[in-house]
Amino acid sequence: MNRSAYLILVPLFAASSARPSKKPLSFESSVVPIRNTNALSLKPVKWTLVGGSGARDVVSGRTVPITLRADIAKGWHIYSLTQKSGGPIPLRLDILGAPDVVVRGVIRAPKPDRTFDRNFGIETELYSGSPQFTIPIAVPGRAGRGVRKFQIGARYQVCSEKVCLPPRTDKLDVALRIAGRA
Repeated sequence: MNRSAYLILVPLFAASSARPSKKPLSFESSVVPIRNTNALSLKPVKWTLVGGSGARDVVSGRTVPITLRADIAKGWHIYSLTQKSGGPIPLRLDILGAPDVVVRGVIRAPKPDRTFDRNFGIETELYSGSPQFTIPIAVPGRAGRGVRKFQIGARYQVCSEKVCLPPRTDKLDVALRIAGRA
């Protein structure tokens, strides 16, 4: 029998035979926390803004680079911005909630590792560790002065050698302090 099954069934059996109470046994009351540092994380990617979350200064009509870092847990990986279709969900970085703030240019990303992925049966491009992605964020010349708040959405699929989690979108709050034209 699978070791995980023992971790669940043994406490259930012990709890049911040791409780003469008339209350029905609930699953929550008989689950024993597992403290295994090798266990798979349910959220193996943590996104952060490089340079902190403070407002970045930009002049109307100009571009400011915003860099994100994905801290990917050991044993996990995400797929590249250029991952071909027919397999995993590629990374996508989008601006959310600011119609006058746009991506202008190409997102800079590290060169992905290329490997055959047994989960999908195709060659994939992936990142592991702590890759950084720099997005050229532009503010139009007609943009008014002041602080513009928006989010960057990072949509990705994360996999290990044995399992892939469903695609998800993590959102990071960003602020730009827009000055008038120089």
